[in-house]
Amino acid sequence: MKPKNTSYLFIVILLVTSFSLLSGNTSIALLIDPSNPNPDNVKIFQKTYMGMRDGDRGYGTFGPITTAKWKEVIYDKKTYENLYLEAISLKEDSDFMNSNKLLHYIIDTPNASDTIKLKAKFMRSQLFYDLTLYEESVDYFKILLKEDKSNDLRKKSLFMVAYIYNNNLDMYTDALNYYNKFLVEYKDDELIPSVKFEIDQISEILKRIEK
Repeated sequence: MKPKNTSYLFIVILLVTSFSLLSGNTSIALLIDPSNPNPDNVKIFQKTYMGMRDGDRGYGTFGPITTAKWKEVIYDKKTYENLYLEAISLKEDSDFMNSNKLLHYIIDTPNASDTIKLKAKFMRSQLFYDLTLYEESVDYFKILLKEDKSNDLRKKSLFMVAYIYNNNLDMYTDALNYYNKFLVEYKDDELIPSVKFEIDQISEILKRIEK
């Protein structure tokens, strides 16, 4: 069923402005503009999702049956889970640009689930960290701090904010504030030994600075 206040044309516009054509079959449905469908993209879609081949009736044409299947894919939450897996694969291949573009799309699209959007936000924070864009990484990890304390990605984000402030940005006071926040909010967590180690390390640094 089509979600309320959601236009599939809006989805296409989002995609076109977010990233260029990828070869993965997962993204092909999202690259079809129903108002002006590219026959080559339609063929790939029909092969992938409908098992159609050269010579089949309607092959390469965005007719009613193909349109109905396309809408089904567009509004299927699994489609965006697959896009997330594709983003992971791109990141592992060091294709950070296209991975980031996919993550950006997942976060902005109205049809992805809240769970997959949150995973995409966390992964995007990690991607910025891998690119040594530490301030951007911190800013993005902080977005996840708005989530409920019971959320595991929120917990990991809190740790990463403090870690980056300490180990990458040399912002020791900020690091202490976030580590102490972690101690209060997750006092029985398995990361507590690491947090205490980091706090001790910061304390030693601050002692040397004050001398």
